[in-house]
Amino acid sequence: MNKLTMIKNLLIYVIFVLVFQLFSACKEKAIAFDGIVYQIEENKFGYEIYLQGKPFIKQENIPAIEGNHSFKDSLDALKTLDKVLERLNKGEKPSLTESDIQQLKIKI
Repeated sequence: MNKLTMIKNLLIYVIFVLVFQLFSACKEKAIAFDGIVYQIEENKFGYEIYLQGKPFIKQENIPAIEGNHSFKDSLDALKTLDKVLERLNKGEKPSLTESDIQQLKIKI
């Protein structure tokens, strides 16, 4: 193998490695949702969802229920938050139905 062929092969290898690293760096990062439950006032709770550390959803009322009904305890808010996070982290819409709320046994 002569010098010119070796240089061409080395150059092809370097270009290949650089292109591979560029594509690897551009891969879409996984979206991470998380959340917290917080107390609004006595016997009233809500939750907040964060997208990669930034506020995304603030929910002070029980979703899918007509009127302004806050969660009566932190456990109900947490069960609802977990359900919404589960959907978001699967790439689904975060909305819940009245049936979802009934299945979670949320006190209204």
